[in-house]
Amino acid sequence: MKKTVLKATLNEIPRGVEFIRNTLLERKVSKREITSTLLTAEEALAKMIENCPDESQTIQLQVRAFLGNISIHMSAKGEKFELADLKGVYDFSEEEDAEIAVVKQNLINKILGDNISISSRRNVNVVDIKVKTSGYQQLIYTLSALVLGLLVGLIMKLCVPASVTDAISGNIFEVVSTMFLNSLKMIVGPLVFFSIASSIADFGDLKALGRMIGKVMGCYVFTSVLAIGVGYLVYHIIPIGDPSLVKAVDSAAASTVKMGEAEMVSIKDTIVNIIPSDYISPFLNADMLQVIFMAVLLGIGASQLSQREGALRRGIISANAVFSKITAIIISFMPVAIFCSMAKMVITMDMKSLVKVAAWIPECYLGLALMVVVYLLLLIVVGRLNPIKFLKGFYPAMLTAFTSGSSNATMPSSMKQCDEKLGIAKSIYSFSIPLGATVNMDGCCIMQIITVLFMAKIFGVSVTGSTLLTLIIAILALSIGTPGVPGSGLVSISILISQIGVPVEAISLIMGIYTFLDMGTTAANVTGDAVVTTLVAKSEKMIDLEKYNAN
Repeated sequence: MKKTVLKATLNEIPRGVEFIRNTLLERKVSKREITSTLLTAEEALAKMIENCPDESQTIQLQVRAFLGNISIHMSAKGEKFELADLKGVYDFSEEEDAEIAVVKQNLINKILGDNISISSRRNVNVVDIKVKTSGYQQLIYTLSALVLGLLVGLIMKLCVPASVTDAISGNIFEVVSTMFLNSLKMIVGPLVFFSIASSIADFGDLKALGRMIGKVMGCYVFTSVLAIGVGYLVYHIIPIGDPSLVKAVDSAAASTVKMGEAEMVSIKDTIVNIIPSDYISPFLNADMLQVIFMAVLLGIGASQLSQREGALRRGIISANAVFSKITAIIISFMPVAIFCSMAKMVITMDMKSLVKVAAWIPECYLGLALMVVVYLLLLIVVGRLNPIKFLKGFYPAMLTAFTSGSSNATMPSSMKQCDEKLGIAKSIYSFSIPLGATVNMDGCCIMQIITVLFMAKIFGVSVTGSTLLTLIIAILALSIGTPGVPGSGLVSISILISQIGVPVEAISLIMGIYTFLDMGTTAANVTGDAVVTTLVAKSEKMIDLEKYNAN
């Protein structure tokens, strides 16, 4: 930690700014981050001095560093002020042209961002400015929660009476996990809706927007087809499936089977159902395709009316900021949820199932690993980009996806890495990442094709020719319109295996260990979203290559 003391006079501001600049340079902070920090710090210092009761007061200025995190801390006695007072320095008149107003608002957000907090304690103003947040901090928290949850679950299962273990698991671990998942379900609809709507509303050239949407969707379908091919290849290199496992099939899958019975795979129905009949049901039913459709319409309408109704576009952008902040608050509790989820899984997991189908997990993970290699090759061949730089910049989001098992929960992390590390324009990633979390399921495609072939071999079902083509179409349809129900991956498998004549009860073989694979498929899904986003951004010349190559 480095600190200095400034007098509460305007003449001291240059000295304070220079102190911050030199300290950050010593910490090897990038010039871009230093410039943004200095702009914010200068205005904060000026406001502190303005609110000081007299020039005899002093300002305590510190540059703090811990575990790769760097922040500026300043405090001084004085009249209370808020972030809105700083924004007022850059404020604009309502009479200005709507386009200019939006540009200025975006400039204010870039300068002040979400990295500054202002508080007042006992007549002392305190300002904290985040300069750099280390990805290692989240890595340490999530890995610690994961390992601790597994250890606690194992100890409880082996050493604690079953009645006590069940009570703790049911009344604490399951409750916390459910509350966290419910909070994600609550926020994902508004988050996707306003993220996509704001990105389109902020996109000036609608013709260019249509071209970008076409590229994103085309790439998502292309990578999904590649994923199915990778899974099919891996299975035929290492065919697995022991017919003796038929005896292990039981009725434990009844609830999942019941959810899947009403689901029919139809590309026509998937397309038709994209358009909702009302505005409320898509949010109540968590139908992301319908939510995305409405968001696109709102974004286009707001963009076209921006000349006359600039407040509407600013309102959508502000709503996106609000729901992004709420999501960040929810995600901050993720380590607690991961701990409870892992402990509960170990306590309730059927170890016999794990032994019986042990080969299924590494085979699927082999397919997922090969798909990541395919992504890296696409970055080299199509994007002419260094894939190692991509991995260095995006791995925190991949880890978040693996530990959370949720693409929706990973969206804030994915967007952050796309912005801060990969240098992708917000107008690209704020659209493609939420869209990919809904329609791009490459990891699931790999898992599904391997699982269906695995089940087919156990039950002696031959999958060739027209049956295989039907299966591929069904997997693509499900990857775009996955049923919005709990355990949707298992529901999708129950739908697919019934298409080829395997009894749906067969999923009881994998239900107990599906969570282990779900984490890997989610990581692959999220990585695919980011790769497509990067490639489209490169083709549209909307990527900061200097920032990308700085990883």
